[in-house]
Amino acid sequence: MNCLAELEPCVGKYCARTVLNNSTCLFTDCQKCARGFRPSQDICVPCTHSAKLYDYMYLIFMFNITAVLHFFYVDKSFALVKKKKNNLQDSKIALVYTLPLVECTLALITTFLFYPPYGSFKLNSCEPREISDWYSVLYNPQIDYDTQLNCTQEIAYPFYSFVMVYLLLVVVFMLVLRPISKYTLFQNGSYAIFINKSTFSALYFVPMIFLIHTIAAGVIYYTYPIITLVVFLISNNFHLSSSVSEEPNKNSLVDSIKKLTTKRNFFIQIVHVYFYAFGIIALTGLHTWFDLLYLLCVPLPLLFFIASYKHTSPKQVSTYCQ
Repeated sequence: MNCLAELEPCVGKYCARTVLNNSTCLFTDCQKCARGFRPSQDICVPCTHSAKLYDYMYLIFMFNITAVLHFFYVDKSFALVKKKKNNLQDSKIALVYTLPLVECTLALITTFLFYPPYGSFKLNSCEPREISDWYSVLYNPQIDYDTQLNCTQEIAYPFYSFVMVYLLLVVVFMLVLRPISKYTLFQNGSYAIFINKSTFSALYFVPMIFLIHTIAAGVIYYTYPIITLVVFLISNNFHLSSSVSEEPNKNSLVDSIKKLTTKRNFFIQIVHVYFYAFGIIALTGLHTWFDLLYLLCVPLPLLFFIASYKHTSPKQVSTYCQ
């Protein structure tokens, strides 16, 4: 007995019926599906597809954003402290950088455990098929141009809510771990400046990430590999430009390489290499072994800069133009 043939089609793009009793053809009225379900041919079906590599990379991308912003504000506070005191221990500074990474990692792991299958790093999902899946609130139908039927739901389950839960847990772990670490590991007032300034900054930028994700999650989901590569190519260019000698000369290449191998600059370069590799993996999807060859492009921006920067000095360019 085909129960669906006897039902009227639901209005709206994301309205559907929930099956109450399939044997007696008992369904609900057209409405939004329950959490963890999505509409398919006017019926709410469970989200049982395994998340793809691209989906996991999207979640890691949001993790990357919070971690990098934490690093950025810790680095800014480090510059302020270094102007006042230079007797800072490298091991303690490394711990200050590690602390936000631990917080973000714990938040990400805990969020994975919150979603089915529970207690696993795998995710059951409803694969996003188009950008409108992220904005079901814009597709609530009006019946007879009078009554609006509310069919707003998380079509791109669980990727929309996953990021929100993750950001909330980042703040929770930060507010729990940082006071503890401040009074146990960083009793020196100089190190406390790291903790205080980076914590206050996080209380601003984490809600901003939350708001941006709420509005532009669909756009970010489909463009984050390109965003990663473009943003970090520009960032790396600025960093390299500010690190090397401004006036190219006979010894400038050696001096510049020495500057790039300082602890701070080397760490920044490692971060950029990671994001190049991340962007390439997300963009190619590693569908074949051949896609691994694209990772050979990771050191190219640094090599190109080292080979060409002496020809791009403003004075050098003006000389060429004369």
